[in-house]
Amino acid sequence: MSTVTSHLVRRGADAAWASLQLQDPEKKQPSGLQILGLFLTVMVFGLAIFSVEYTYSCVVATLAAVEDSNPDIYIRVDGDDINKPLDPNSQEPEAEMVGHHAPITSKLRRAVKHLRARGGFWSRFRGLSMYIVISIAHSLLVAVFPIPMTSFIGQLIVQPLVSVMLSTLYMAWVHIVISEPSPKRFYQRIPSYRTFMKIAPAAALESALACAALFVPLAIAKAAGWINMQPDMDHASSELGRGLAVSALPAILSLLLSIPGRVIFVRVAASMLPEEDETIVPFDRSFGGKVQPAIVGGSGKIGLRDAWTTFDWAGRVRFVKVIAKAFAIKVALVVLAVAALIAQSAMMPSNPDFPKETPPQ
Repeated sequence: MSTVTSHLVRRGADAAWASLQLQDPEKKQPSGLQILGLFLTVMVFGLAIFSVEYTYSCVVATLAAVEDSNPDIYIRVDGDDINKPLDPNSQEPEAEMVGHHAPITSKLRRAVKHLRARGGFWSRFRGLSMYIVISIAHSLLVAVFPIPMTSFIGQLIVQPLVSVMLSTLYMAWVHIVISEPSPKRFYQRIPSYRTFMKIAPAAALESALACAALFVPLAIAKAAGWINMQPDMDHASSELGRGLAVSALPAILSLLLSIPGRVIFVRVAASMLPEEDETIVPFDRSFGGKVQPAIVGGSGKIGLRDAWTTFDWAGRVRFVKVIAKAFAIKVALVVLAVAALIAQSAMMPSNPDFPKETPPQ
């Protein structure tokens, strides 16, 4: 998911930069205040996009991947009082029962309200410390391999490899997100390296599906000459439009194919949640009896195939809705950011002191 989002944001930044390049430097000379305005616009929209990406695409989507659609015990979400009982004298008992039985992740607002009731306002960023560590480690490991980002086939190999290397960290992040607040520090939640072989196949599957859907079409488009890696600024607008059109299909395809891989990884990781950790949403630890505890000779985790087949249809629909809503919000924010940057660049005043070329005598 982060690969698709970063690709989307990068294309939006390219659009804004191309618009700035098309401005006549003899007529548009930004002042310091206008440069500050551009910087603040980028910062505000960047933070907004990250907030949507992390809260909805990461946290809420992860909860949706493990929440039981028909649990034996329901958790009420009603303001900040999650223990408030049903009112038998309510004039709308049926509506109250529906709200009581609705899955927590059925709506984004409901999920955020539940998180806030459990851990306060900043609970929507639960697991952020681990997420930052993973992001830094991922960037450092990718930089170790001498393969440029423009080498799509090379990245198809590098990205899944790095994801597998960091799979235990990703699993720790899942445990932090789906469990109740813990007094442990985030680094104390990292499982032992003995769990690596149990989670690595799921991490490889998730990353391989998403990266193949993104990088293979881009590699084909690059080989066909549809993507110019060194665009001519004299035709920046047309080349940028073509680049956006060519990259749109791989981004959407990657988003769609990443869904089963991501669900499988989250559910495999959740199946290895320590017994002492309580989940924040209704969750069947046995996955319908598919998980056999290691203490009785079982693997202590769910298999890749069972991780998907035990995810009922209602849960799949709920998960896809969360991803689709978050993606739509991010696209809207990128469009607004590009429009704001273009509008700001268009309002830059002309420079009356710029020396004009005198006509030949």
